Amino acid sequence: IELSLITLDGISVKNGSVVGTGDTGVWVGQNSAVLNVTVRWGGDEGIYAFKGSTISGNRVYENDDEGIVTGEGSTVSGNAAYGNGGHGIVTGPGSTVSGNTVRSNSGNGLRFIGSDSAYSGNVISNNTAGTVTGSGVEFGQNVCDGNTTCP
Repeated sequence: IELSLITLDGISVKNGSVVGTGDTGVWVGQNSAVLNVTVRWGGDEGIYAFKGSTISGNRVYENDDEGIVTGEGSTVSGNAAYGNGGHGIVTGPGSTVSGNTVRSNSGNGLRFIGSDSAYSGNVISNNTAGTVTGSGVEFGQNVCDGNTTCP
C-alpha cells in the first residue's frame, strides 16, 4: 500500500509504506491511529498526528525533519525512529511514550512539549542534540546512551 498525505480525524492507517514524499509521510487528524507503517525519505516529518492519537509499531527513518510528532494526550509505543533530520519523537502535553527505539537523529531522541507527559522502556542513543528534552517524567526504566538514568 502506498500512502500519502492523510488529514482525516478518527482514522486508522495500517501496514503501509511511504517512501520519498516531498512533504510529511503520514498526516492524520485527532483520535487517529498509525500502526505498522514504514516512512522513509519524507520531505518533512515522517508521521504527524493530532491530539489523542495512537502511533504504534512504525519504522520512521531518514526524514528531513522529525520522525514522529503528536499532539496532546497521544500514545507513542513500539516505534523505531532513526536517522531523521530533527528530533526522533516529539509529543504534546499529557502523552505517553513507551517501548521505542530512538537513535541517530539530528535533534534530541525525545522532545516533550508542555507538561504531564511520561516515558518508559525506551532505548535512546546517539542523537546529536541529546537524549531527552522538555518536561517528560520518566515512569519506568529507559536506556539513554547506555545509562539506565535518563534526564
